[in-house]
Order: sequence, then structure tokens, then C-alpha cells
Amino acid sequence: MRPYYYSEVPAVGEAWRFARPGPSGMDLLPEGEIPPTGSELVVFVPGTEVTAHHVKIAARRPAELARLAAFAVEDELSVPVESIHAAVSPGMTDTSVRQVYAVSADQMERWLEQIASLGFETARLVPDLSVIPAGAFVDVGDRLLFATGEHAMAIDAAWPSDVMAALLKQAGIDQEAQRVDGLLQLAEWAEQCGKLTDIRQGRFANAREAALPLKQFRPLAVMAAAVVAAWGASLALSTHSMQNLTEILKAQAKADYAEAYPGSPVPSNPATALRSSQGEGIGRRVPTFMDASAVLYGAVEATPGASLISMRYDRMAGELRATLTYPAFGADLDVKKAMEAVGLSVDLGDTRLEDGRVVGDLVIGAQS
Repeated sequence: MRPYYYSEVPAVGEAWRFARPGPSGMDLLPEGEIPPTGSELVVFVPGTEVTAHHVKIAARRPAELARLAAFAVEDELSVPVESIHAAVSPGMTDTSVRQVYAVSADQMERWLEQIASLGFETARLVPDLSVIPAGAFVDVGDRLLFATGEHAMAIDAAWPSDVMAALLKQAGIDQEAQRVDGLLQLAEWAEQCGKLTDIRQGRFANAREAALPLKQFRPLAVMAAAVVAAWGASLALSTHSMQNLTEILKAQAKADYAEAYPGSPVPSNPATALRSSQGEGIGRRVPTFMDASAVLYGAVEATPGASLISMRYDRMAGELRATLTYPAFGADLDVKKAMEAVGLSVDLGDTRLEDGRVVGDLVIGAQS
């Protein structure tokens, strides 16, 4: 058996590190040293770039599994199916539920270029979310990793503290994260797993391995990060993706208006103009979690003194319910206007004083 090593995709500006099993656990290779040629290499990829989903799929043939998996996660990610690379975990439950991992095809290309530059073209890419044991909650520096029950999740450490607190509360996490060396901890967890999930499937598979014949996907330019969610899929959030989504929604509102009224000049706030014309046949767009959370985050950031306490997404109704604190009464109207400006319907709930703070509720995507 060839010697094997573990590594993880380094953060920008950082060097590659490698670890290998030793007599008393995992041993780090000296700085600057790389595994010998011909070694097996497992590279962990971050959960802030890979989304994890539980999907019920009855199919058993690899081609069907991959195709259905990609379509199953398309709605949750709100991106075109042709821009997603989907990989199916080898495990399966009695109810035909499979673990599916999705990532930007562009990101896969970049990772493969990185490992090829090291001389390890056949290295396996394993999501860190796939090795986290239930009950674990760790801080690996650039992200928090935790698992509750059946769902493993990741949160970008760049997120504001109040947003992170709200997401952890929603996920039922009420403990402090344990600070660990990410590579060593992931490698130790991987040693305790059965078969690891390699997301190098389909056109990204190693030539020497049997590949899942996935559809050829064209590169994605918009899916930059993942999102945390508590309704069944674990999604990872990043500030960059939130800002990108807000801009996409603004552009979509302009495109919707131009399509509805060809030849007419597009107003400065096309979303409001469209909503006022709903009686003339303009349908209500149901927001996804990605849409709603992106706009909510942007509106809170643009309102000085406002902060997020909690949020809950009702996937069936397409509504995101949130509770916020405001600097003063009336500030909730500023948040509402900011969100409506990008095309989402917002209903304000009760605003009250709690422990000297102005607290209010709102629903994004509510029927007007």
C-alpha cells in the first residue's frame, strides 16, 4: 500500500501543509516539505465553498444518481443546474436518502489546478463537512464547523458576530467552539470514517478511477460560497456571496420590468413599480433562502444601529421571518425600503421595547 497523506486547501497567502498518520496520532510534515512522489493525497476542501444536502433519490445507476442530484439541489442553491458540480456520497439510508455535495464548477477547476501544481494530479478532494462527527463544534480559524444530528454545517468567520450568533442559535448550538488545528483535526476524523467522499466525480474524476458520468457543466461565475441552513441542507454563507446576490436581484428587477414593459424607460426603483402593477398581471416572485438572506443582510448592514437577532426560513411558504433590533422607532421602515428596492415583498410586524431596546419582526416574501 502506498503511503498516504492529508492536506487542506490553504487560505490566500498561506502555504500548503501536510500531515500523515503516526504512531501516536497525526504528524505534521516540516514546513516546506511535501509528500514523496507517488503518495496518496487527500485534500480537504472547505464547507464555505461546498454545500451539503440530504436528497431522497430512488435511482441506483450512477448516471441517474448524478443527474437527479444536480436537479435536486438546484432550487436550494438558486443557481442554474448547468453551473453546479454535484457529487454523491457512497452511503445510502434505508429511505433512499443520499448525501449530495455541490460546488461551483469554477471552484473545482481552481482546486484541480492547485493540486496539479504540486504534482498530485490524482489527489482526492474531500469536503470537510463529510468527516465531522455529530456533536462536534470547532473553530479552525477561517470558519466554524459543527454537526447537529444528521447535518454538518460551516460558517464563514468573516460574518458579523450578530449574524453568526443568530445562525448558531437557529441551529441549536449553545456552546463555545473549540479552537483546533484544522488539518490535524480533519485528518483524525477522516481516519475514523469509513469510505471517504471524493467529490472528484464525473468530468472531474481521476482518469484511473471509474467515474460517475455526469453531464458536462459549463463554468459558474456567480456561486462563490455556501450557506448555513437548518431546514435540511447545510449551506455556508459568506459576505461576498451575499453582496453578489443582492446585485443579481437588482439586475433581475430591471430585467423583469423591461420584459413586462418593452420599450418603456426603466424607473429608478423597478421592483416597486412592478409590485404596484401586480393587478395588471405581474406575478409575485417567491424568494429562496439565498435571495431573502442576502437582501436582509444588506439592509441590516446599510441601517446604522440595526442588528439581526434571529431568522427562520419557511421553505414551503417561501418566507423568511426575522427579528431585529433597531436604533429607534421608525428605523424598521428604512430596512423595509432597502429590501423592497431589490424586488422583495416585506411585511413589518410588531415593534416594541424589550430591555430598553427597540425590537421588531418582519417577514420577507409575505403575501401583500
